[in-house]
Amino acid sequence: MIRTLSARLFFLTALWAIVATSAVAWYLAESFRTGVEINLRERLTANLYNVMGSVSQTGAGQLTGGPDLRDSRFLRPGSGYYWKVSNLTGDDSLSSASLAGGVIEVPEGAPFDSGFQREFLARDVGGQELIGIEARAFLGDGDALYSFVITANRNEADEQVSQFVQRLLIVLSLFALGFILVTFFLVRLGLDPIKQATARLADIREGKAERISGEFPLEIQPLIDETNALIVSNRNVVERARTQVGNLAHSLKTPLAVLRNEASRAAPAVRQVVEQQVQLMQSQVQTYLDRARISARSGTVTSRTEIAQSLTRLVRVMQKLNPNIDFTVTITASDPVFAGEQQDFEEMAGNLLENAAKFASSRVEVSATTAEKAIVLSVGDDGDGMTQAQIREAVKRGTRLDESKPGSGLGLSIVRDIAKEYNGTLTLGRSKLGGLNAELKLPLAGVSR
Repeated sequence: MIRTLSARLFFLTALWAIVATSAVAWYLAESFRTGVEINLRERLTANLYNVMGSVSQTGAGQLTGGPDLRDSRFLRPGSGYYWKVSNLTGDDSLSSASLAGGVIEVPEGAPFDSGFQREFLARDVGGQELIGIEARAFLGDGDALYSFVITANRNEADEQVSQFVQRLLIVLSLFALGFILVTFFLVRLGLDPIKQATARLADIREGKAERISGEFPLEIQPLIDETNALIVSNRNVVERARTQVGNLAHSLKTPLAVLRNEASRAAPAVRQVVEQQVQLMQSQVQTYLDRARISARSGTVTSRTEIAQSLTRLVRVMQKLNPNIDFTVTITASDPVFAGEQQDFEEMAGNLLENAAKFASSRVEVSATTAEKAIVLSVGDDGDGMTQAQIREAVKRGTRLDESKPGSGLGLSIVRDIAKEYNGTLTLGRSKLGGLNAELKLPLAGVSR
């Protein structure tokens, strides 16, 4: 199945050119063949009348005469161009030099027309196909009936038609080839605006532009306008979602703070229950607020973040906060660009760096590369690492495997949630330094998610 519009148009046009050219070639060839046969019959009829007017009887009843047909083929033996006059009631006859004493076998059964003439097909002694005309008439005042026969070589007419068809096919084939080539360029030129619109859409998806710009044909312009309107509408929806998320966050902070303050003045048993429930409520609210915020940002079509600068800046901050840890950064990809918001990338990378610095003994290695149309960010440390059971627990929200270390236990789960919104993945394993290695795969800008 042809899936591209340009290939479909080119194929249909080329097919039509071939069919139309073949039909024209057949029609012209048949018309030429008909014309050649009509012309041949007319010449034969004219020559037959010439023979009939040039042959007469002598006083002794013998045939005499020599028609001048002005065609040397009637003089060349075996040419297929013959004439013969025969007495149907006697033995006397007269024939052309080309017949050389031979006979012309007229098939029986061919009907005569009203002028006592008939056409026929025959073969001479050399096997050549002949087309002939026979007429019967009386000579002089006698009652003897004579047969006047003249023939032509039909093979020569066929060769003439064949040569014409060959030349015709060459000319029409060149015309069809030229037509197909011109159609190819016309199709490409005609569909170029669609190609340009596709390139503009790719720029929007990669974050290089915010709308489709440029002038397009009237047939495509309505689609461009609707697409731009859809992009604006999408942007407005995202902005409203961000605003509502922020408003919801502020509206919930105050009631929870009031509950916590009131619990501090309650009985110890009541205070403990209320504080636990308030903390649980804050955790749950924060979870869904984070997801809503991430979904709103990842839903945009113009998200684009160059990770080299962000990663370098984050590592510099971590080195200042953890002077006893040696951070090394390796970026093997050429200017990797994350198809997402800078804030989300920095939050994911920052959490991974903070977690590695918290549990590392002295070294943290950070690497960024591209593989399988994705950015791969790896953060490894030389700490104690984790078991498989601990790895499964580590990504659960609020889980703290080491209570001696500060933190809320939300870091890895936040990284996982943000990556999931971008169709990315977070994988934990053993680092080559001996500690934990966190591998984060994120979509590369320019690749459809």
